[in-house]
Amino acid sequence: MTTIPNNKRNLVRIMYDIAKDHTIDITSFSFDWILKLSKNGIHKHIFGYNFEINSSTAKMIAGDKSAASDLLKAANITTVEHTLFLNPSMEKYVGSFGNWEQILAYFHDNNQHIVCKPVDGTGGNGVLMVATVTELEQAIHTLFSKHRSICLSPFYDIKKEYRAVILDGNVQLLYQKNIPFIEADGSKTILELLQSTFSGEALDSVIGSFSKKKDLSFSDIPPKGKIIEANWKSNLGEGAQAEILENEAIENLAIKAANAINIRFCSVDIIETTSGEFYVMEINSGVMIEHFLNSNPQEYDRIKAIYEKAVLRMLEV
Repeated sequence: MTTIPNNKRNLVRIMYDIAKDHTIDITSFSFDWILKLSKNGIHKHIFGYNFEINSSTAKMIAGDKSAASDLLKAANITTVEHTLFLNPSMEKYVGSFGNWEQILAYFHDNNQHIVCKPVDGTGGNGVLMVATVTELEQAIHTLFSKHRSICLSPFYDIKKEYRAVILDGNVQLLYQKNIPFIEADGSKTILELLQSTFSGEALDSVIGSFSKKKDLSFSDIPPKGKIIEANWKSNLGEGAQAEILENEAIENLAIKAANAINIRFCSVDIIETTSGEFYVMEINSGVMIEHFLNSNPQEYDRIKAIYEKAVLRMLEV
């Protein structure tokens, strides 16, 4: 998997540009993972992609998919269900009866097609779709070997996924994530098409996803012009492409979600199902627009302006 060195992140470059424009002192720690911004005796920090503008409570809620799901549901906001299960090593809280019977019941109650994920994961990491009991058992074992708690969600037949960046109750950017695809030329195998279309982290992801397809194989040569989805996920870091748009209904839903957990600066991920319903999938306290900007370098000024607003409000300049 390809990783971005901290000093090569778009956010770091943008922060130094903003600091220069507004005569803000900026100091780097932990190889640019922590940035200290100072002006007029006020000192604020950026840790990774988290800005010191949100409360610690809001950040913790956003970082816990189950907690956020429960609070949004309580606020009558349509949201993707995230049911919590604790690692069996936490027997004090799990109880001697364990998780497996409940997990298996959840699987069958949701048409034997669910998604398993870490409670606090980001970027699609560790998100596993399962459709058989064997796949379920493997997924649960894998996740519990790495995480103290996990979430199970029903599988939603997704038409589109959207991301809204919000600052103080206003949408600063809205884009849809288009699932990655390949178009056959009639001569190359599916593997060759994947290798010529994607690279690095995205290639690893689409190959891993495609290997689970039952109806196609890497050696197939599809007819010219055939469009084939290369991944079931809509993560930009895994091959999806961003398309900026405006949609009042989606924006209003994202704002309601952010307000429900009292978070000021965040991104809200929303799905649209094939039946036309919208659900909040998750809220991200870390506002990462890294992959978006890598794919759309012409939008640098737009992204800089969003971060600039957040910095100036954070410093109360």
